[in-house]
Formats: sequence, C-alpha cells, structure tokens
Amino acid sequence: MSAAGNDDAIEIRVAAVDDGNRLMEFLHEHYYREEPLTAGCAPPEPDEADEKFLLSNLPHGTCLLMLQHGRIVAAAVAGPKTADEAAHLFAEAAHLAGSKWGRILGILAIAERDANVFARFNVDRALHVHAIGVDAALRGRALGERLMNALADRGRDLNYPLLTVDCTSIYSGRLMKRLGYESVNRMPYTDYVDVAGQQLIRPPAPHEFLETFALRL
Repeated sequence: MSAAGNDDAIEIRVAAVDDGNRLMEFLHEHYYREEPLTAGCAPPEPDEADEKFLLSNLPHGTCLLMLQHGRIVAAAVAGPKTADEAAHLFAEAAHLAGSKWGRILGILAIAERDANVFARFNVDRALHVHAIGVDAALRGRALGERLMNALADRGRDLNYPLLTVDCTSIYSGRLMKRLGYESVNRMPYTDYVDVAGQQLIRPPAPHEFLETFALRL
C-alpha cells in the first residue's frame, strides 16, 4: 500500500504483529500524551490493559503505519466490532471497575450504546478506529487525513460496510467532519459521573465531549 500526496517519501502499509513494540513506542510519544481520556484521569500513564487492547487489533490486518524513510510518522489502530459491542464494553468496564482502563471503557460503552450504529446503518459489523497518532513535528501536513483515507480503503478491501470512530479530541472531530463522516452521537464529559455525581474523566481544554462519527464504505 502506498500513499499518494505531495511527499513521495511517505508510504502507508498494514501493521504486522511484529510491529507491536515500535507501534506502542510511537503511540506513547504521539498519542497517549495528548489523548483526552488518558489525560483526563489519573495516573497520567495508560494502563497496561489499555496497551494490550490496542495491540490485540494487529492480527486483524486493520492497523496502518505511515512511514517516512522507514520511520513511523503516523499510525492508526482499528479493529472489527459487531452488534454486541456495547454489551461487551459494559461487561469489561464492570470487570475492571476501579482501574483507569475500566473508567475509560465505561464512557466508550455509553457512546457505543447511544450511537447505536448497527441499527442506524443496518449493518452487522463495522471497522472501528481506536487510536490515531501523528508525529507532532509533522502536523499540519494532512498526514491524519491521508491515513484515514487509507484506512477507509483498507476497510473496503476487507468488505467492511461501515467505519466508525469515537473522537475524544475536538481536533480529531474536526478532521472527521472535513472527511465527510456523519456525526451520530455527542456525549459531554460532564455527563459521565459516578453514583455520587462526581465527574469521572476531566480532559483538559478545549476538549468538552466525545463525538462518534461513521462513514459508509
């Protein structure tokens, strides 16, 4: 897989299982540090269970690396989901209650339930984007856009009828709108509270909500 654009030194390829270590190193540097759910609850580092979940998507052939002279400059982690995804997320969040990853899974479960993409689009499976990272030194060069377009092409090649993404950042939400994705749900972070009414995740400004987008493939 190659990437067309104004920089022919950049290529995009499917990430292999063997790419796991370098992919995670890249995500720690260019994704987790700014990701609103990760930054919005203590401790600042992601849980090991979070990292293992992202890496578990590699065998599906649905994760992409953008390379420049062999160096990762952007990456997308995506994987399959089916109509039982919300129930699965709620169960995992309950199992991991009290942990950072459990708290994050809780808000993702609510977003999945409320977006209701399987009924909304009348599909039985979808490709879901879990993480997108772009090298901070190369932002502003449309690498995220090129990566998402390549991921949509990969989804079509694998016969997925729908591509979805939960945008936790206002900036990723703007990207999806530019790419023509449909907004199907928006959840303010202030609505995600515990039984005592305390807000569970407090991302830094300007991130105020989690917005789910979908694109028919």
